[in-house]
This record gives sequence, C-alpha cells and structure tokens, in this order.
Amino acid sequence: MINKNEICIIVGSYPQDHLDTTLVSLTIESFKRQGYDICLTSHTPVSNDLQKASKYFIYSDENYTLNFPEPSSIATYFANNEIHYTTNWGNRMGAHSLAILMNMKNALYLLKNKKYKSFIYVECDTFLNSNDHKILESKLNEIDFHNKDYWFMLESSTNMIIPVTTIFGGNIDYFSNKFTQIETEEDYLKIGSSIGGYSLEAIFSVLFCINPSSNSYLDNTRPRDLFSSNWLGISNYGTISIPGLDNSFDVEIDIVKQKGGLEDNVFFVVSQHSINKNIDLKMYKDNILIDQGNITTGPLYYWMFNKGEAQTWKFEIYYQDKLIKTVERTTENIFWNKWSFFEIKNVEN
Repeated sequence: MINKNEICIIVGSYPQDHLDTTLVSLTIESFKRQGYDICLTSHTPVSNDLQKASKYFIYSDENYTLNFPEPSSIATYFANNEIHYTTNWGNRMGAHSLAILMNMKNALYLLKNKKYKSFIYVECDTFLNSNDHKILESKLNEIDFHNKDYWFMLESSTNMIIPVTTIFGGNIDYFSNKFTQIETEEDYLKIGSSIGGYSLEAIFSVLFCINPSSNSYLDNTRPRDLFSSNWLGISNYGTISIPGLDNSFDVEIDIVKQKGGLEDNVFFVVSQHSINKNIDLKMYKDNILIDQGNITTGPLYYWMFNKGEAQTWKFEIYYQDKLIKTVERTTENIFWNKWSFFEIKNVEN
C-alpha cells in the first residue's frame, strides 16, 4: 500500500483571474481530503487563502517567457484524403515551461529537506473525484510507485513519445538529479533543440522517455481515459469550460504556409469543432480586408491567398457580434515555421 506520509502533492499554478484561483482551490482540496500534504507553486501571486490551504507554498517572480530559436515539432494535425494541416500554433507552445520547471525544482529541493521520498505533480485543473482517487491509488499500488524512479502517462504522437505533464510523479532524489541538467534558459533551449520541441512535454521526453530508466513506469494511458471527473483538464490555453454551464465559446484558428508544389500561398484555417455555432470572420493582408463571411463551426474550413509582397496577415473571429479571437502573423514567421503548414494533396480522378 502507498504511504501518503512519504508523498507530497506539488500543485503547479499560474492563476490569472478568479476562475483560475477557483480551479487551484478545488485541486488542492481534491488531494488534501485524501490525506496528502500539499506544496503549492506559482510564478504569479496567489491569494492568502490558497497559501493557507497548502502546507507549503513556493513563489518565484522569475516568470520566464521563452522565445524559441527553431520551430517546435510538437504539433497537432488534421489529415484526410484531400488535405493535411499541421500547426504548432505560432511556435508558442511551451513559452512558460521554463518558469514551471524552475518552480518544480524549487519544490523538490524543499520537499527533499522535509524528508519526503516521493512526489506527485499535478496542474491546477487536475480535480479528481472520490472514485478517481481510488483509481489513482490502485494504479500507484499496481506499479509499486514508492520503489519507482518515475511514472508518466503517455500521449500518442507522430514525431516522438510525449509524456503527460498534467499528472506524474516519482522519486524526489531521482528528479532532482535529472533537473541539474537545466540551470539556465540556455540549458533548457539546448535540450529542446536536440529533439525539435520546447514544451515541457518535449523536454521531459528527452530526460525521461527516449532512454528510460530500467526502474521507471511509462504508462500508455491518458488521464482522460483513466479518470472520470468532468472537471479534469477543463482549462485550455486560457479558456475554462465549466461542466454543466453554457460556457463561453472559443474556436481555434491559425495562419500557415502552403506545403507541396509552389510554396507561395498562405492559408487561413478554422479548426474542427465539436459544437455548431455561427461565427463571422474577417481576413486581412497588410491591414487591408481581403475577405469576410459567416460559417457554422464543425468541419475544418480553409481559405488560400497568394503571398505576393505582403508583410503581415490577420484573422479575426466574431461570435454574437463580439471579437473572440485574433491571430496575427508576419509573412517571415509563417514561412520560417516549418512545422505549421497546409497541404492540398493530389487527388486522382
């Protein structure tokens, strides 16, 4: 059986508003009520109530925001018989990852001195219900967690093994020793460059997955497949979808280059969506409106424009007459970013 007295839960947070604060509070309470000690970390200020709810609190104002020297290969994609669309969302995935990692290192240093042997790291929206905690404890017992160097769940990827960073854990000494490889921003970017990705998932793939410890457990299970809580992972790139409420509507859009044939076209893309909503859109080239219209979200939509001599591009999305999303790209960055592209395949008649 796992010994909760030897495990501390590290809750990583970056609260920006009252909703973020609420999520942090729920996640703390979720694990605290199971008998775990809590170490809250943040690289933005948090309320006194959150600090009091945690046994330990670590804050750093070293809010690193990275600029990546190469396009990140950590990308999402859509493909069928006619098109292939891949994007790393403007090469910004993981811009705050170094700040998160440094706070994690600070927490491990503290917990080691407090004589804990193991830790579990969770993001601020890792709220598990009572049944999920039973599943988690069963999983930890099954893998002999106390005697493992580390445990990661895995996401599938076409390019690499991607460890899940929303919930993972292991031996404090082992992680502390691994993290000595990263002391500066240059260290972080060097490791990222070795694999072509700069998100925390990419860094951890190098440190823990490519040549895994013989005493590790890499689990081909995703959190959403293991746990049932509707509140798990409800925060996504600044948007929080509260279960049971008519949530504010968001849509993913991008501006990418053409791949294949003559690479002289630019594509505006509205990604697939599980909800059907009417939205208005406007497209600009060098601040001149070049197209506008109305669509119903659901399928993937795209528009193609010739690059010409244009320097800047902008895509605006309106929902119920309100601007809800804007993406701006320079032509230089669009064509430099090799991991974001749109390809129209040759279809035989």
